[in-house]
Amino acid sequence: MPLKILHAADIHLGTHFPSLGAYAPERNQDFLKTFSKICETAVTEKVDLFFIAGDLFDSPHPSHEVFGWVQAELEKVIQNQIPIVIIPGTHDNIMASDHIFRHPFWDKTILFKDPILKDPKHLKIQGHDVYLYGMAYLPEVTTPYLENMKRRPMDGIHLGLMHGSVKDAPNWKIYEKDFPMTQDELFGLNLDYVALGHYHNPIVYEKNGIVRASYTGTPEGKRFIEAGPRVVHLITIQIPAFAGMTNHVELKPIPVHTKTMLEKEIDLFELAATENIVQKVKELQDPNTLLRLILKGTLEDVLDLSKIQGDLAPYFAYLEIIDETSVIDSQWIQRLEQENTIRGFFVRKMKEKINRIESEEEKEIYKNAFKEILQEFS
Repeated sequence: MPLKILHAADIHLGTHFPSLGAYAPERNQDFLKTFSKICETAVTEKVDLFFIAGDLFDSPHPSHEVFGWVQAELEKVIQNQIPIVIIPGTHDNIMASDHIFRHPFWDKTILFKDPILKDPKHLKIQGHDVYLYGMAYLPEVTTPYLENMKRRPMDGIHLGLMHGSVKDAPNWKIYEKDFPMTQDELFGLNLDYVALGHYHNPIVYEKNGIVRASYTGTPEGKRFIEAGPRVVHLITIQIPAFAGMTNHVELKPIPVHTKTMLEKEIDLFELAATENIVQKVKELQDPNTLLRLILKGTLEDVLDLSKIQGDLAPYFAYLEIIDETSVIDSQWIQRLEQENTIRGFFVRKMKEKINRIESEEEKEIYKNAFKEILQEFS
C-alpha cells in the first residue's frame, strides 16, 4: 500500500484585513471554512499523515475563537487515527514566551518546537518505518540547522517539514532570518519528500524527474497576488518491493479555497462610457470572487467611480477599484486649457505644477487630486 500525506502550509488563520473594510470579518470566516475543508480532505482521502508546514496562525497569539475552531477541526482528524505533524512558522513563531504552541492541546500532535532537530521522530505506518524531520522557526539560530535535517542512515521513508526560503524561487525577497537554502542544499538533505512553507504560491521541486519537495502556497488567498484556485498537496509515496530502490513520489494539487482573489486590469480607451465599463466587468461576475479592478488608459472625461462601484459591487464578494486612468494628456484637457474661465485657469496652473514635480510619487498624488477636482467642475 502506498503512503499518503496531506501537505498544507501558510493557512494564516486570524489574519487582519484592514484594507477590506466591512468585508474583513467575512474574510476571516472564509479562512476558517477553508481550514475545515483541509481537515475534511485529510479524512476523506484517508491519508496516513497530515503535515502543516508552518504559519497555521497569522500570529503566535490567535484569538480564542480561532484556536477553538482549530482544536475542533483537528480533533476530527485525530479521531480518524491520522497523525498530525506540525511546525511553527514565521508568523506563529515560538519567540514569545506565551506562544500558542505551549498549549497542552498540541500534545495530541507531533509538534517540532525546537529550532535544531536532535533526532527524527520514528513511526510505524502500514508496517513501514517512517522517520519525520522538522524544525521550528527561530531567527536567532546560528547553528547550521540544515545539517541536522539530513537523512539518517536508517532504512525506511524519510520525510521533512521546513518553513524557509529556497533561494531559487522567484518574486520573493529573501532575508537571512528566513532560513535561506539553495535547491542543491534542499536536495542534499536526501529526504524522500520535504513539505515546505513560507512562499505563498505553489512551487514544486523535482530532481531527475522525481518530486522531492514543494510549497503548497496559501490555501486561501491572503493578497491579490495569490489569485485563482488555492490548493493543498496530496503526496503519495509508492514504496518499492525491493530494498535499495528509490521511493516514487506523486503530487496531486487539491483545491480547497472558499473564495478566489482576482486582479484584473482594463484599458478604458475604447470603454470610456460608464455603462460600457460596467458591462465589461460584469462578464467576470462571481459571488465567490474578491475582485481588484485596475482601470487604465487616457480618458476624455473623469470617471464616476462611485457609480461604477455601486453598479458592480452586487456581482462580487468584494470589489476594490483602483483608478490609474489619466486625463492630463487628453484632448478634453487641451480644450479646457483654452477656456477663459476659472476652470481653464485651474487646468493651466495644475498642469504647470505637475510638470515641475520631479518625484513620480508626488506627481501621481497631484494627478489624482486634479481628477477629483475636475469631477466637481463636471
